Amino acid sequence: MEINVELMAKCGFYCGSCPTYIEGKCAGCLLQHKKGDCFTRDCVIEKPLNFCGECKDCPCDIIIERPRVTVLDKAWLEWKRRLK
Repeated sequence: MEINVELMAKCGFYCGSCPTYIEGKCAGCLLQHKKGDCFTRDCVIEKPLNFCGECKDCPCDIIIERPRVTVLDKAWLEWKRRLK
């Protein structure tokens, strides 16, 4: 599978593998979201980074503790945090 970096969401999710995106029912969060819609998107743009995983603080307390901030699995985020 060829990765199109333009389909990499700010949270790290790859929209190119999402059935909703593939079926044409979603344009991806980069095109659809605006400031204030998504904490992760706003944070990454402010830093500026390409996606959350590039941040030295990833996963930060906000990503771990706030519901619906990321689509990433909470158990994976806790594991990633322990690796720091």
